[in-house]
Amino acid sequence: MSKRPNKKATKKGAPAGAASTKGKGGSTNKAKSASTGGISTPAKVVIIIFAVLMVVSLMMPTLSTAFSNNQQAEQESSQDSGSDSGSDSSSDSSSDSSSTDSSAATGVAAVDAKYQDTVSELESKLSSDNTNLATLLNLGRNYMRWGASVLSASSSDSDTSHGNELLEKAIGYYQQYLDLKDSDAVRVDIALCKLYEGETSEAQSDLETLTQNSPTYAPAWANLGMVQEYAGDKDAAKTSYQTAIDNDPNDEYGAKSYATQRLSALETTSSTTSSTPTSTTSGTSSTSGETGAKGLTDTLNNLSGTGF
Repeated sequence: MSKRPNKKATKKGAPAGAASTKGKGGSTNKAKSASTGGISTPAKVVIIIFAVLMVVSLMMPTLSTAFSNNQQAEQESSQDSGSDSGSDSSSDSSSDSSSTDSSAATGVAAVDAKYQDTVSELESKLSSDNTNLATLLNLGRNYMRWGASVLSASSSDSDTSHGNELLEKAIGYYQQYLDLKDSDAVRVDIALCKLYEGETSEAQSDLETLTQNSPTYAPAWANLGMVQEYAGDKDAAKTSYQTAIDNDPNDEYGAKSYATQRLSALETTSSTTSSTPTSTTSGTSSTSGETGAKGLTDTLNNLSGTGF
């Protein structure tokens, strides 16, 4: 199970035009060090690979649905997002253009080039209307993807600090959103940001609290199962996945299909493990995590055509 880093790294490399924000809960801009005693870059990559299927198969296809079905907050956000669609298209075009102009860039530099113009445009828009829910949501979403992508491409401590800083910015914008409107979907995204940072226990704690406060919100249960599975608690993960299925019978959020897939994978792994003894408990957990990560990578490649 991944351990939280013992040290905080000084944040640097903040993107131009990025706003320094704090939301409810006193979120601060912090960066986790990948030094001795902390989480290594390979471990962070495993975390991101393991979590990214949820981003693709659960968050991506269901955010608009979640925000239109999750009480008044999601209804209003969906309306705002509709009015903001032109801006999103423009932002995507800017991102694509930036990527083309920086075709020679690779690794973290290429990731930065992909997202920089997009978030700068959104932050400029937010400066003229700092209560725009759709803009806050899009900023949180883009910073989360940006940070996760940087960590995946990270090759140094400074890259890791940069990725964590971007994830903290995502949390900051999500917290600003929550200051205006409560949202279970946004709380799930905050937990995912913490997971990408390597704060597995904090992510799990946040999701456990959310499932207690909103026991019928299937995406929270599916994400909780994912964190528990990564942490090696397979029995708890199976329970969470089954609860997600029970609360999303029509697969409205995509939680049912995701949880069903992971339950099947866990059953297969359990069957294989029972026929192949391992020397230690920690070895079993590590092997399970690596096997799950490979399976998720294959699925992700099929879904998006990228190795993220």
